[in-house]
Amino acid sequence: MTTFLWTVLILMAAALLAEIFAFIGLTVLSMRAARRGKEITEQVTQKVEPPFRLAKELTASLQPRLETVRREGEEIASLVTARSQFIQAAYADTSRRAERIRLRFSEGVQTVEGRTNGRRGIYRVVVEPIQTASQVVRGLKLAFWIMRNVA
Repeated sequence: MTTFLWTVLILMAAALLAEIFAFIGLTVLSMRAARRGKEITEQVTQKVEPPFRLAKELTASLQPRLETVRREGEEIASLVTARSQFIQAAYADTSRRAERIRLRFSEGVQTVEGRTNGRRGIYRVVVEPIQTASQVVRGLKLAFWIMRNVA
């Protein structure tokens, strides 16, 4: 029975040595992998670091310009808004004045209550007689032309 125990003991020792060698092999392999990982990380860092530095420098140099552009954009927007409001007010004022002139030409001046003050409008006083005279003159010209061409 002692031989059997010695055989088991030797086999167990051999298995233990095999596990130790496997563990040492895994340790060596993981150390190599870690070293290779560090090398790859350093290479990637060396390749990527200049673009990152450039991007940071560009951001730092463009930041004041972006602020200036933003500020000028806001100023331009406020000026455009003010100009637009001015144009709208001028348009409304012009429309109001044109309506007043049209009413004055066609209907005369009315009071607030809607009563006319007895005067005829400028349109009826001045423009209608001129239009009538113009139509008469056109008619005369046509009549003279027909007489000249027929006679």
